[in-house]
Amino acid sequence: MRKSINIGGVITSIIVTVIGGFILFHITKDKVDIKYNLSAPISILSEKYYVQQLKIQNVGNATAENLVITLNGNIQKYEIKKYSEQDYYQEYELSDNIGKQICYSKLPKEGFIVITMNISKPDSLKVEIKHDKGKATEVFSSQSKIGYALLFFIISILFYLVSSTKYFIDDYWISSVLQYDKKKILTKQQPFYFSESKWKEIKTLAIKNELAEIRNETFISVEGLKDSKATFYLTAQNLEKLELSDDEKKKMISETSEIYLKNLRIEYNRTYSEYEYIMAFSILRPELVEEAKWNEERERLLSNYKDYCISRCYNFYDIPNTAVYFDNVLSSIILSDIEKSKIKQDIKQWWLKNLKQWINGLSSDSDKKYIEQFFQTEKPNYFTQSEWDSIKNIANDKYLEIILYELSYSSKNDYEKILRKENQKINLLSDDCCKKIKKYAEQLYCLSIMEDSLILSHKELVDKYDFTLLESKRITAILKLIDKAQSIEKLLNSPVEGIDKLEIPESVEKSFWNSIIEYRTKNAELNDKLQEVNKEELKLKVKIEKVLRQLTFINTILDSPDEIDRIEDYEDLFSKGNYDNLRKIKGLLESNNTREKE
Repeated sequence: MRKSINIGGVITSIIVTVIGGFILFHITKDKVDIKYNLSAPISILSEKYYVQQLKIQNVGNATAENLVITLNGNIQKYEIKKYSEQDYYQEYELSDNIGKQICYSKLPKEGFIVITMNISKPDSLKVEIKHDKGKATEVFSSQSKIGYALLFFIISILFYLVSSTKYFIDDYWISSVLQYDKKKILTKQQPFYFSESKWKEIKTLAIKNELAEIRNETFISVEGLKDSKATFYLTAQNLEKLELSDDEKKKMISETSEIYLKNLRIEYNRTYSEYEYIMAFSILRPELVEEAKWNEERERLLSNYKDYCISRCYNFYDIPNTAVYFDNVLSSIILSDIEKSKIKQDIKQWWLKNLKQWINGLSSDSDKKYIEQFFQTEKPNYFTQSEWDSIKNIANDKYLEIILYELSYSSKNDYEKILRKENQKINLLSDDCCKKIKKYAEQLYCLSIMEDSLILSHKELVDKYDFTLLESKRITAILKLIDKAQSIEKLLNSPVEGIDKLEIPESVEKSFWNSIIEYRTKNAELNDKLQEVNKEELKLKVKIEKVLRQLTFINTILDSPDEIDRIEDYEDLFSKGNYDNLRKIKGLLESNNTREKE
């Protein structure tokens, strides 16, 4: 009996070794495994075509060479996002002229390419991909399932052959299941031949390995999240099928949810096109993911999409086209009414703020054309009446500011055009703004008349200016001011003598007239005193200069006594007595010099 058991053990060991070696060889050998995923066709409302995206990835551990991608269908155009800039490809038309054949150079391990296509009809595209080691398979295709089923079948046979051997179960069966099918342990009740602590240890290891696989899972696109391993454990119905304790279920839900949300965030951050945003928004919240955490990621996606829409608004001051763009921007995106309302409101607030800032920044005459275009633009349905009025008010104020600034440097002809209502652009403004411009033009027109009244006669003024453009009250006031200005000018230009006898005109106040006379009289007196002071100052200056010359000469003869002989009789530098004294000083200096020599 003992001998037969040993023979059985030997036979079992041989079988285990052969099958284990076969499996190990199958797992570790270099192989090319190309997977592809063809998205559902998306209708573009503004165009008569559909968009589909084909993603191809090498999930094997060897480089795939000479990929031949056959796209059978009516393709209007396509774009390829290459894995590497050094990669190259060639395009060929199919023999029936319906479709394309693309020959791509190579795809390394974990490399992928993306082909975005415009097609005329939905569900009309057929895909076939070959490479130098075989054919590509679609993600989650039946072939993949058959391969795994075959592998599981082999392992199952192995389990069956060694089920009677406790040692083999502990050392090989458990390790194989932990490597290839953790769910089998997670769905299995505790076998009678395992202790509770041993089975708990095996389940803990199975959970750890399963979470590791979930954490290392990669995706070609955001659509892959729908069928990811994490999604399985985030469904209550699937979780109930597992033989797990409440704590183990909580652990699976917590960590799987964290992994799922992290992968979701990564895919969201890699979203750069309208099609990719459509796919991202189509992902629904897994049942066991906390709604609050899901909403946080959803808010990030909404914020990213808002920034994406804003980034495509290149000419936000082109109101009609921008309004159409923002009106249609959410038409293809799956959002709730609340989310659509919020993102539209955020975009609108951004647009209103930047549009108003842009209008406020306009200043030059060339900028007026933008405001004039705005005045001729009808209110889009995108804006409420109050929002539209707020923009118009800023545009009115800015246009008024530019016009008033220009009027300050304009001529009388420009003033007359405004007063005659010949300036059509001003009519674009509100009545209140038109009145302000007209009033300012009248003031400048009157000022121009006043300036010319000082150099032109009454007839010349009437010939040059159109007084009919002004109101009678303003004309009367101007004539009174002209008379007053001319009278004052006459008073200022009259000789000081006798100005107190001039007649005071009715247009000038008596106190003002007298103050001018007083000013001119005192000014004349001051001028007379100033002239006297200037004369005395000149005399003093001459005397000071003479004294300075005398001192300089005295200093000179002390060093050189002979310099006194250079003074001519006609010079009036010294008086006769002083001159004689200088002669005596010369004699004394010469006598002293002679004694010193002796």
